[in-house]
Amino acid sequence: MVIPYRTRHPLPTQADVSKVTAPPTKPLRVAVIGTGFGAAVHIPALQFIEETEVVAVCSRRAERAKAVAARHGIPTAATDFRDLVRDPDIDAVVIATPPYLHHQMAIAALEARKHVLCEKPMARNLAETRDMVKLAETAGVVAMINHEFRYLPIRARVKELIDEGYLGVPQSASLIVYRSSLADPNERPFGWLMEHDKAGGMLLASGSHHIDALRWWLGEIHAVAGTTATMVKKRRLADSSGMATVDADDNFAFLLRFASGAIATVHVCATAPTDAGEQITLSGTEGMLIVEGDGVLYGGRRRDVDLRELPIPERLEVELPEFPHFLTRPTIQLLRDWVRAIREGAGATFAPSFADGAKVQEVIDAVVRSGAQGRWIDTSGSRWPLSSAV
Repeated sequence: MVIPYRTRHPLPTQADVSKVTAPPTKPLRVAVIGTGFGAAVHIPALQFIEETEVVAVCSRRAERAKAVAARHGIPTAATDFRDLVRDPDIDAVVIATPPYLHHQMAIAALEARKHVLCEKPMARNLAETRDMVKLAETAGVVAMINHEFRYLPIRARVKELIDEGYLGVPQSASLIVYRSSLADPNERPFGWLMEHDKAGGMLLASGSHHIDALRWWLGEIHAVAGTTATMVKKRRLADSSGMATVDADDNFAFLLRFASGAIATVHVCATAPTDAGEQITLSGTEGMLIVEGDGVLYGGRRRDVDLRELPIPERLEVELPEFPHFLTRPTIQLLRDWVRAIREGAGATFAPSFADGAKVQEVIDAVVRSGAQGRWIDTSGSRWPLSSAV
């Protein structure tokens, strides 16, 4: 009998750190900071969950905050996140702003002992993420990163199959993406995503998800080599015919070596002339799995004649309504784990923690360093890394 992953790995009991918990009889009062992805995904997800109440929304533009608040029936519209984190009537915050703002907002929330769910990528660099991890541990709150792709049924099934030994000993993986989202310099206007100083670029935006998935499936990453590139170097300014210079990446590729000895390659192009989708291949001593665009799962074992489509168990298909944004449903599942962890005064093992976010950021930073220095970067944490590790 297959035991669900979360049954096999229950939430840990409260440790020696005193945790901040919310009253179990009242909804968790949440403020959402950011009105882009926050309004499209987080607010609908939070309002669907009975255990949470969205009591405030924040945008630096007052008219935007008021419009989102009115549309979703939220009582408070703010322009300064500091006002929200200082509010004693708010239990938790969701940070869904551009990533260059995550660190200062998370630090302010954690200093006020608010529970935090932060969008990925976690911050601009590893130093910022380590600040956030340390303060979250000191504050004794539940802090998670919204790597909601873990909650897609097909990816949860891949995790189960690997843990059950379908691959045998994992040896190799590849993740290849060709999309046209940034191909036309006039279609997607210039914004923070195109600015390196604002933590823009596809390595942070989508690479963070890919790194989290491979680390979740295959374990710790001990060495990294890679590079980034900017293929579309000018982009139209919003509300203008002028063009701005892009200095954030729109293509990247990297190699990973895991603690187990397995290797992986990731190649992402966001400037392809047409969309060819995404394919993930995982291979081991006894089997192979292929994920086609998070829609179809194929598998084959040693001595099988060919790959075959593998069913996704119904128990992984959580019954939820359809939402305009496809990521709302997996975000609902992650939010439920976040709330449960807060209620029980413990961290979660299925949902990605701040520590997971920091590990992802370490790999991202290593890709950038590798490209600049032309060498492998050790991420094993060893004081005296050995060349044989790479």
